[in-house]
Amino acid sequence: MAFSRRTLLSATAATMLPRWLCAASLSSPVLRWKLDDGGDFAVEYISGIRDEIASRTGHAIWVGRGRNRALRLDGYSVWLQHASKPGVGVGDAITVMAWIALEAYPVSEAALLEIATKSGTLFRFSIDRFGHLQCGGQHINAKSLCRSSEPIAKATWIHLAASLSRDGLTLYRDGVPFGHQPNAVASVKDLDGINFVIGKSSDCTVIADVFPTGVLNGLLRELQLFDRALSPAALKEILEVSRPKGPPDLQINGPWCIDDPHRPICHAQPPRAWTNEPHGLIHWRGQYHLFYQKNPDGPYWSRLNWGHMTSPDLLQWTELPVAISPELPYESKGCWSGSVIEHAGKLTLIYTGVDEVKAGISLAFSEDGINFIKYPGNPVIPSAPESGNYLDFRDPFVWREGEVYYLIVGSGVPDVGGTALLYRSKDLVGWEFLRQIYSGDQKTSGPFWEMPIVVRDGDRYALVVSELPGRASYWVGAWQNEKFTPVSSMPRHLELFNHLLSPTPWIEKDGQIVVMGIIPDERSPKRLWRAGWAHLYSFPRVLSIDESGVVIQKPHPSLEALCTPLQSIPAVELAPGSVHDLPGLTETSLRIRATITRGQSSSVSLLLRRSPKGEEQTEILYEWDQERLTLDRTRSSLDPMVRRNRQVTSYASAEKNSLHLDVFVDRSVLEVFVDGRAAFAARIYPTLPGSLGVGFLAASTGARVERLTVARLKSSVLMKSTKNHIGRVTESEKKELS
Repeated sequence: MAFSRRTLLSATAATMLPRWLCAASLSSPVLRWKLDDGGDFAVEYISGIRDEIASRTGHAIWVGRGRNRALRLDGYSVWLQHASKPGVGVGDAITVMAWIALEAYPVSEAALLEIATKSGTLFRFSIDRFGHLQCGGQHINAKSLCRSSEPIAKATWIHLAASLSRDGLTLYRDGVPFGHQPNAVASVKDLDGINFVIGKSSDCTVIADVFPTGVLNGLLRELQLFDRALSPAALKEILEVSRPKGPPDLQINGPWCIDDPHRPICHAQPPRAWTNEPHGLIHWRGQYHLFYQKNPDGPYWSRLNWGHMTSPDLLQWTELPVAISPELPYESKGCWSGSVIEHAGKLTLIYTGVDEVKAGISLAFSEDGINFIKYPGNPVIPSAPESGNYLDFRDPFVWREGEVYYLIVGSGVPDVGGTALLYRSKDLVGWEFLRQIYSGDQKTSGPFWEMPIVVRDGDRYALVVSELPGRASYWVGAWQNEKFTPVSSMPRHLELFNHLLSPTPWIEKDGQIVVMGIIPDERSPKRLWRAGWAHLYSFPRVLSIDESGVVIQKPHPSLEALCTPLQSIPAVELAPGSVHDLPGLTETSLRIRATITRGQSSSVSLLLRRSPKGEEQTEILYEWDQERLTLDRTRSSLDPMVRRNRQVTSYASAEKNSLHLDVFVDRSVLEVFVDGRAAFAARIYPTLPGSLGVGFLAASTGARVERLTVARLKSSVLMKSTKNHIGRVTESEKKELS
């Protein structure tokens, strides 16, 4: 291999580039991607090479116009690669720069530009998981890794640059230095096969074999590489010429997920990526606020933030900017679940901050309901009580009794069972540990409790927990003298079938208990990678506690506003052994209300999302003599990469010979209310275009559908906002989505 005389004489060769990169004039870049192309390729303008853009859909997304035009990276699937032309040689200085607007920090270090050879990374210009700009590489000595003095801001255009020369390595933000390493020395290595990667670190961790964690999430434009160290004045001149006009467009609109026939049109859900447990439903200053676990970088679990949505009516939800992100040492692994309360006129978040060793409880406050400031004395509870050998410590839930705040935190006692730890405070800052509010038996309620909550209906209290491995259970009892005494030590299950978890409550002024929970996806990581989103939230439900200590669940009255009547049938007798199909249904989102009497029939079934020949269908079967309810999803989908099973539970109908069903079908989501008191949710994924039918089936004579109404569910999908701007899907997009 031959090298230029200039580089061989240099004792402080800062990096290595092929000779063809050094051929341009000192005032011009040797590589330039404008990243405003608009197709599925990005042109490198010096060589004229068109680089294919990788994406989950196979089609790149471009946003903005003019100087705001940019490539939208999604945090896990969008990047591009550029192969160098043949040639060898090195240079002794470079400058790399780009405009970027981040939606979120990456899960792991993500490169704006990476220069790599067969033997490893030569040079990487990147952003780490805390939002710091850094520069370094395997061929540069360890001392030369340079990291910015502070993180870069999100949701705004920022010009980033790095200059590597004999004077060292300097980082720039908007033309101003904010990081320097004076000893940036590189060694000469084999340069055959140089590749440039934009938007991704090639050696990042890959989760579930499909989700790379080191991918940028936001907008990228005007990426340029120079074969010299530009002066600060030259940097300023370039950034002023290329400065975007106006704020970045980080909204996520319909086209991101519109091609997924399983994405509901009525349920609360972020526009894309991963969402998980809701924690904090509250009505504050005229709006409902819902907070939830969120990984904005992709549809997989990692490095959790607090997402935030608002609604005027519990139906139309608009996503706001992320409320809090893991940016400080005590929460370096994530801002995990918690709850929300109003305190001193401020919206107050109480959350689990997880560092590299343990979990603690922290606070964040907001005066406007959008921008949150973390309490400087966090964590207010540094760890679990030292007096007990507790299994983990997370998911605080707070409520107020008079002037006193109470807090319970999910945990577990080894070889005993799940528990919730009880604390007391007068100001949300100083907390006194009291005791375990209650402990279960691991045989009946699992070894560990997540997301514990307490709800009150009159003088009856319910302790609701999500036990591992994932089931919502509860105990009803009395709360007196700071002690919870359940009526029975045996837990009851909140759902007839276990598909809704982590309900988060809000108590209205009239005492009505409103809850929303998560209804998880049940399809493979590969399906989620392609879909671009994972999980959603239930419709709002109204809870009450009857005199026997049973939690009653009903659909929230607001759901009536979603319904447009389609059919109303006074009565129909079901012929035994043959399906009675309802005619003319072409909708994927419906509400079906039916009262069924048994006659002489031992059982009756409701068939949903049924194909004409029955290859696909979901069956809800009730057997009167056995008092048994079955959810049969063995034929719900022809897709082998989704969950298909048959579940059975005991259930005694409210009236001996009749059953009332109130069923919501929203594409892939089922929410079923039985006899106005019990409920369950489930996910289904029909694949056939004709799987739209609804039918009834009776085992023998006499069964009748006494009252039947079918309504179409109207779309309530809204769009994401950035900063304080709230945007909505256009009317044409709403029609497409529905």
